[in-house]
Amino acid sequence: MNKTDFVRELSKTAGISQKAALDYTDAMLDILIRSLRQKESIKFTGFGSLRVKLAPKRVARNPHTNETVEIAERYRTVFKASTKLLEHLNEADLKS
Repeated sequence: MNKTDFVRELSKTAGISQKAALDYTDAMLDILIRSLRQKESIKFTGFGSLRVKLAPKRVARNPHTNETVEIAERYRTVFKASTKLLEHLNEADLKS
């Protein structure tokens, strides 16, 4: 599912226009990005949590040239699914 599909589904489920659904989706994404940039954790009960983690610098190797390259430290986004979400996913797999 991409953003367009999500907006269409939100519009149908909530009984709102696609324009309103797009506005709500964009607003939600802006809030998520702003919160993550401030290193805040985001938790959705029953779904999961997002947090920012600092990945330390490391040395890697270019597989084509065997040259070693230092990769600077950077922030990564980490998602952890809730137990309830994992139960729903596993239920769906067992029934199909």
